[in-house]
Amino acid sequence: MQDRLLMGYEISLEANQAYQAKAYQSAVELYEDAINTGRKPAIALEEARAAYTSNKDDKEKYGYPPGLTWVVTSFKNSCRARLALGDIDNARRDAFASTVFSQNMDADAHECLAEVCKASGDTLGELQAVKAAIDQHEKMEEECSKPLPGNAAVARAEAAKLKRHAQQQIRELGFRQKRLEKELLV
Repeated sequence: MQDRLLMGYEISLEANQAYQAKAYQSAVELYEDAINTGRKPAIALEEARAAYTSNKDDKEKYGYPPGLTWVVTSFKNSCRARLALGDIDNARRDAFASTVFSQNMDADAHECLAEVCKASGDTLGELQAVKAAIDQHEKMEEECSKPLPGNAAVARAEAAKLKRHAQQQIRELGFRQKRLEKELLV
């Protein structure tokens, strides 16, 4: 199991490089391989961790287990690569999987789903995904607004950076939400 987890993670890193180089077909194939190889061991590891810890602070900023971050990122990047290739149906599957594996707590996963809905002409689905992304950005902004202990200057700086990003995304997505609402009324 450990070998499959490491292998899946390493393949996902290779897929990230292909994605960044805009070699989308290669990236999609590598992401599929990474996900199929390492997804189940990553889930098993997180379930075991959850069984032995009751610490709710043991979650990533976005609210889902940190051991699944690479799986969620792989699904999101695979979705975007598939969109670039025009494969909307499989992009939708990957976007939906990214929301499921992030337990609906990753704003970017919802933004990814909104991109798929836009590409397929699903205005209502796009609006719902945009609203869900705004909700998660608002939660991140609230979380980053909480005071941190005295000597945590680096953590405070990172929280301020995340808060600014969340505020910017809320603003941009808010404009998009209003446009979509107008389109639906027409």
